[in-house]
Amino acid sequence: MVHVTLRQIEAFRHLMESRTMTGAAERMSISQPAISRLIADLEATLELQLFERSGPRLRATTAALRLVSEVERVFLGLDHVEAAARRIRRFPSDPYRIAAPPFLSSGFMARLVARVTADLPDLTVSLHTDTSHAIAEQVSRGEHDFGLCTLAASVQDVTVAHRVTIGTDCVVPADHPLAAKAVIREVDLDGERIFVLGRSGAIRPQINSVFERANIQMRIVGEVLHASSCASFVAEGLGIALMNTISARTSVVAGTRIVPFSPAITQDFSAIVPKRDKFANVTEAFLSHLPGVVDDFT
Repeated sequence: MVHVTLRQIEAFRHLMESRTMTGAAERMSISQPAISRLIADLEATLELQLFERSGPRLRATTAALRLVSEVERVFLGLDHVEAAARRIRRFPSDPYRIAAPPFLSSGFMARLVARVTADLPDLTVSLHTDTSHAIAEQVSRGEHDFGLCTLAASVQDVTVAHRVTIGTDCVVPADHPLAAKAVIREVDLDGERIFVLGRSGAIRPQINSVFERANIQMRIVGEVLHASSCASFVAEGLGIALMNTISARTSVVAGTRIVPFSPAITQDFSAIVPKRDKFANVTEAFLSHLPGVVDDFT
């Protein structure tokens, strides 16, 4: 039985992009007759007419337009193979691949890796930082061995190995009157300049709801992507920051104080792993130390 070759598929892909035999030949660094032979062989093998010839240009048939999306999947798979090869060259011992959102990727993750490395001294890791949604999708595809994210319920092909719930703190200038309080409530922030972590932050809807129920108009003067930037603004006396507990306690800046916020505003995040966990022993080490590290920052 005659099978399609990768070379034929590559020629088809380049021809779909360039629409001329000459252009496809240049991209593949082969002659135009060679491209023609590859396409003819592909059409014969598939028993499909992929192009209609009209002078020097070609018009893709309906069959070709339907086939090209499948071809792109093939090359996406090849890209993954190349990425894996690059990782193998860089890390011959095959690192444990971790992914975490920005608020967990610095001090929190450093503490967690340090605890695990104490148990597994030969461990090598690679850390990827991304949005929670992207991390969940990437772990489901097996691109990471361990992920922390705030979105996992709707993602297939992952195992939710542990869930964590954290609260919310205020980061206050050390010389501000509210710095002396044991707990800051929403009424205490009436009229205060407030910084939050982004317009679409995980706890932002809860923050809005708490202030609306208290009939307090929030005076938001800054929406900032990174917790460290929020804390720096507070240190300069520009306002008070509301952020999740881990973000607050991993971005401590001189001249600020962290005060718990009430009523409770909580944020959940999950530890997820691919369905097929090839580093089960390492994953168990991360999961065993995760609660302790959460306690360190809450």
